[in-house]
Amino acid sequence: MGRRHYHFLLCVLVFVAFYCHCSFLVLCSPSPGKNLLLPSDASALLDFKSKADLKNKLGFSPKTSFAFCKWDGVQCSDSRAVKVIIESKNLGGVFAPGTLTQLRELRVLSLRNNSLTGPIPDLSGLVNLKVLFLSRNYFSGSIPPSVSILHRLKTLDLSYNMLAGPIPDSLGALDRLYYLRLDFNRFNGSVPPFNQSSLQIFNVSHNALTGAIPVTPALSRFNMSSFALNSRLCGEIIHKKCPSTRPFFGQPTTTAPPPKSAAALRQTAGLRDDVALSSKGIMQKHRRAALVIGFSLGVSVVVISLICFAFAVRKHKRSPKGESTKMGLDPSVTGNAEAVMRIAEENEELEEKVKRVQEGKQLQMGGKSGSLVFCAGEAQVYTLDQLMRASAELLGKGTMGSTYKAVLDSRLIVTVKRLDSGRLGGTNQEVFEGTWNQWVG
Repeated sequence: MGRRHYHFLLCVLVFVAFYCHCSFLVLCSPSPGKNLLLPSDASALLDFKSKADLKNKLGFSPKTSFAFCKWDGVQCSDSRAVKVIIESKNLGGVFAPGTLTQLRELRVLSLRNNSLTGPIPDLSGLVNLKVLFLSRNYFSGSIPPSVSILHRLKTLDLSYNMLAGPIPDSLGALDRLYYLRLDFNRFNGSVPPFNQSSLQIFNVSHNALTGAIPVTPALSRFNMSSFALNSRLCGEIIHKKCPSTRPFFGQPTTTAPPPKSAAALRQTAGLRDDVALSSKGIMQKHRRAALVIGFSLGVSVVVISLICFAFAVRKHKRSPKGESTKMGLDPSVTGNAEAVMRIAEENEELEEKVKRVQEGKQLQMGGKSGSLVFCAGEAQVYTLDQLMRASAELLGKGTMGSTYKAVLDSRLIVTVKRLDSGRLGGTNQEVFEGTWNQWVG
């Protein structure tokens, strides 16, 4: 029995020694992953430093990790980082994914005026972020799609970087956006139709943007400096006419004539000289003829005027002095109240006639080139030039004209009624408005 107890105790001691040794190795050996004993926010900040702070400019250290809220540039609330402001520290590494993006309670992140390179990582983890400054670095690539889901974002500054690609249309869904700067990058494509009522600061200058700037209430608040140094931008906001690229309603496009040879050019120049000389002679003959005709017309007018004057004097002498004329009973002479009422009625009838003539002219706008009328209550959000460049689809034909669906350069879809002046004869305003409302309804 003694020997058995001895062997049993020996086995227990060996097992305990082995277990302690293994536990010591686990606790003391460095782990390639995150240190689970550190606060999660401190671990995220240390991971960022290891990839971005290649020159050891930041004072973040594992030895003080439990007091990370006192690190320079870090502000906390309830032991969670809510502001990280690391500016002008000459950081020369990268903004690695899975580092600062793990700070779930972060409200403000500013890394501006450093030398960070590479792409901007996925920011979808920063669900509470309101302010993001990444300006004046060397970030490249495109704007990450995750920016568009940060719905609490109010300030976004990515200016003075090397970002490229199109500006995402999804940025227009950030309905709290107050400050947006994308200037001094390499963005291409068109300007999205930003229309946030909260947008007060906006700049996309010094990029490679092209096409017409959408005319929205938000973008119309900004002047030309917000779009400067984009040579291929155009539109009403910057007072630059866009080149016509597409026909409207099947209108043919003019093509440039083929280049001519030198001999043909010389021959054309000679013909032009001959035509110029002939035209000069014809113009001189026309001037002489015009002078003769003008002089004859002047003499005729003088003779007719003298005859009419003599006839009027003769008729005046024949009429009795006290006899009143039948020219409408001028109230200033007779003082007749009936005459005053009659003139008032005639004036009202005249105003009605003028009004009907004006309404008729408005109804016949379809027959005049360059007329564009919007329905009652609608603001003029595009011009005739923009409409003429739009692509169109025929929706149907009616008694007064044809109806089209037009897609403008700004991606705005409108319905256009193109009136036929030949079909509008005898159509008054009530008939036109009733037909249009019935079609729209």
